[in-house]
Amino acid sequence: MKGFIGLIVTFLGFATTVFGQCDPATPAQNAAYEKVVRELQNQFRNNPPAGNWQVFDERHSLGNLELSDEYGKIFRVCGDRYDLTFIQASAASRQKARADSAKAIGDTFTQQQRSFVMSTDSVYREADPNRASDLAKSMVDINVEMNAGNYRVEEPISNRFAASYKVIPVKGAPLALQIILKPNEAGITARPETVVLLGNWKNNLQKNPRGDKLYHYSYKKGGTMIENIIVTIKAPFDVANEIVKKIDWQALSNTLAK
Repeated sequence: MKGFIGLIVTFLGFATTVFGQCDPATPAQNAAYEKVVRELQNQFRNNPPAGNWQVFDERHSLGNLELSDEYGKIFRVCGDRYDLTFIQASAASRQKARADSAKAIGDTFTQQQRSFVMSTDSVYREADPNRASDLAKSMVDINVEMNAGNYRVEEPISNRFAASYKVIPVKGAPLALQIILKPNEAGITARPETVVLLGNWKNNLQKNPRGDKLYHYSYKKGGTMIENIIVTIKAPFDVANEIVKKIDWQALSNTLAK
C-alpha cells in the first residue's frame, strides 16, 4: 500500500511539473503574441478557398494568454497557438440539420456529436469511407503552433508515420512540406498535410535514436517572444495549395521576433 501511495504522490508531482508550466504573459509577450495572431487572422480569415466557404470555428488566446516557462516542452498545454476551421456552407447546413433533427427526437448523443466542432482527425476516422471523403472535401483545419523546438515529420511514440513527404517551394517561407500520413491504430485513415514553417528554420531533417524524423529549430533569443510558427493545413493538396498561394507569408514572417 505504501508503495502504491508513493507511486500516486510521484505521479502527482510529475503532473504538477509537466502541467503546471503556464504563467501569465508579460505585457511584452502578450503584445508579441497578439501581433502574430492578428496577422494570422488577417491572412487566413480573409483568404478562404474558392467557393462557398465560411469560418466554422476559431480558437486563440487573445487577451488571455498563458505561456510555458520554457520553450520546446514535451507537453505544450499553454495558449501560444492559433486554430481556424473552414467549412463549406452546404456541409454546415447538413451538420445543423442533423443536430436539429436529433434534438427534435431527443437523441442527445447525436445532437452533441453534431453540435461539437469536428476536427479533421474525426473526419478521417469516419467509419463510412464515402462520408469520410465528403467531409474531407468540405472542411479545412488550419493549425498554428508557435515557438516550437522541433517539427516532427514522423514520431513513432505517437504512431505518426508518413507514407511520403517532400519539400515544396513557398514564396516568403524558408521551409514548406507536403506530407501524406499513414493510417494509424486509432482508425484514422491516410490524410494529407501541407506545412509551412516560418522563422529561422533550416532544411536539416534529422533522425534520432527513437525513430523521430524531425527538423530542429535554432533559437536566437531564447524563445521568450514569438520566433517561429508552424502552419499546418489539413486539407486535400489542391485546396491547401490554393490557400498557400493566397497568403502573404512575408507579412506573417515580419511579425516574428528577429
